[in-house]
Amino acid sequence: MNKFKKLNLFLGVVLLLAIFSCTDEPNLQETASQSKNEDWIKLGKKLENPYSIKNMKLALQNLKAKNAKLTSKEVSIDPGFGIVPNYLYVEFQPQTEAEEAVLKQDSSVVLFDYPLDYEFTDEVLDSRPALIGNQVPNYYSAIKIDSETASEAHYETLEQLYIPEEDPYFGSNLSSKQKVSDKKEILLDQLLDEAFKLTGNKRVDSQPKTSVTARWIFGTRWWPSGNISIYDEVAGANKPVVGAQVLIRQWFTVRQGITDANGNFSTSSVRGSARYIIQWERYNYSIRNGSFFQAELRGPVKKEESWNYTINNGQGDSDDKYHALIHQAAHDYYYGHRFGLISPPKNGTFSPQIKIAAREVSDGNDAGSYSHLRYELTMGVIAQIHIKAWRKNSDRVYGTTIHELSHAAHSALDRISYDNLVRDAWIIPWQGGTVKNNNRRLLETWARTVEIIMTLQRYKTQFGITNYAVYDDNRLENFQRLRILANNHYTSAGYDMIDIFNQRGYGIDFPNDNVSGYTVKELENALVGAKYWTQWKDNLKNRSNNPTAIYLDELFNNWAD
Repeated sequence: MNKFKKLNLFLGVVLLLAIFSCTDEPNLQETASQSKNEDWIKLGKKLENPYSIKNMKLALQNLKAKNAKLTSKEVSIDPGFGIVPNYLYVEFQPQTEAEEAVLKQDSSVVLFDYPLDYEFTDEVLDSRPALIGNQVPNYYSAIKIDSETASEAHYETLEQLYIPEEDPYFGSNLSSKQKVSDKKEILLDQLLDEAFKLTGNKRVDSQPKTSVTARWIFGTRWWPSGNISIYDEVAGANKPVVGAQVLIRQWFTVRQGITDANGNFSTSSVRGSARYIIQWERYNYSIRNGSFFQAELRGPVKKEESWNYTINNGQGDSDDKYHALIHQAAHDYYYGHRFGLISPPKNGTFSPQIKIAAREVSDGNDAGSYSHLRYELTMGVIAQIHIKAWRKNSDRVYGTTIHELSHAAHSALDRISYDNLVRDAWIIPWQGGTVKNNNRRLLETWARTVEIIMTLQRYKTQFGITNYAVYDDNRLENFQRLRILANNHYTSAGYDMIDIFNQRGYGIDFPNDNVSGYTVKELENALVGAKYWTQWKDNLKNRSNNPTAIYLDELFNNWAD
């Protein structure tokens, strides 16, 4: 643990209350009352592994025995071909957030928080018991036997594997235009056929298509592809899901592709039937289904068929739509157009991957929270960001996620000033009301400003909804119809410094706004060193050249205690 984390832990006794932004957080006592166990795994069906070294060697032995009876004109097995392990099926058991973070920094390894040699229903995976204390999930993966991960990471080897589809002998290193010899193609098919027969995984045509044995079938080489979209009720149309990580999994073989601006994706080749999965995770962030486990959209099993899917609000889609919208906001903030603003904390040596808990609760108008301290004090068990906008309109889920990520970006911009704001706004019990309100106002006004501009970017600019106004429960037109006394913390002041509209025209109880023409980047720059509400204003006066700066005092004085 580095010195910075030790300092935060030293403050931890009081900072457990620092679940500061936007709403109340999961009860830590309640979470701790639940026990971690692996009994849920028993609810799945254990599959006999056709790719184990033992089984693959037996399959080759059987083929050689059959080959000995063939006539000289028939295809024979290359005498130089043999079965040696090329992958390891492993279970990672990280004991701390730091160990988990190391795993998440290796983009070459695709991790699953459930065993890969079991068949689970969605119900089983979605109802796993919560973690407690400083526990983090166990992860499963197949890793190359000579990879750096195999030599450096701490794991338990569950089984040595031979995956022929990953063997250069069978053309795993060839492009789609290249082809291995017919002799090798036949051997590959025969080897897989025999291995699947030996483990009872060969499909019998009379079996139901939903049976486990129908799931993993070898076959000809093909290149998975497709399109992922989402029905957005605010836009009134299907819209592409951009930047989603689509996996195609066949036992231990995993291919991946990322959806483009139109929602299209493609992966490298597989053979036979495989399952499409969207894992709502990218290198810099991971979305949790609830508070603890990885959010996934578990798609269909396909064979030589693309997957074109629209995530809707229909039966069984609510979770998926929620996760997709949270992903889209996170993707746009990390990888999309963010008006020159800095990124939220990135995955790296001193900053672990951001965890976003998609919680199936709805908590009033302010439906989210962010705290880096909560994450650090629980050793990475509880996510930094919690979204509680369950079954809210799509722009509300999107905007709430942007809001919380902007808190995270604020903390990365100037951690000292940010922690000072949080301390005076939420933690010190004897701090006066004026100080508390001023600091809360700065924290939430900034986050609301980014929420407004990025949600407008998505719905008004990108989707072309010319009359769109950022959503809240009363459709307050980008919060411009928000009376001064309606909310003393989530103010429109940030957006007021950007737009050219003075809402005082609505009446005396609306802010008087004669400021305009600032960029959101200028507002962000002024956050550096700002430890209270009016210091943000003073920084703007000193760091920007704007003729309407003479009205900044008037604007900020709309909200005073």
